Amino acid sequence: MSTRVITELGFALIVLAAIGLGVASHVAPKRVPKLTSVLAVVMRRRSARIAFVLAWWWVGWHFFVGH
Repeated sequence: MSTRVITELGFALIVLAAIGLGVASHVAPKRVPKLTSVLAVVMRRRSARIAFVLAWWWVGWHFFVGH
């Protein structure tokens, strides 16, 4: 199995975990906060916003440019 496949499977696992947390937040809203609430708290800091933009840039560069 190539490194690229392992990386893509890792990202797919992250997406599935995010979907699972989204479902859990609707099923048990008192135990699991909604993603929008978590992002609202995280995005209050400028450093977090910059890191978020850089992470999206990195994903876009590695998956959508040059292939």
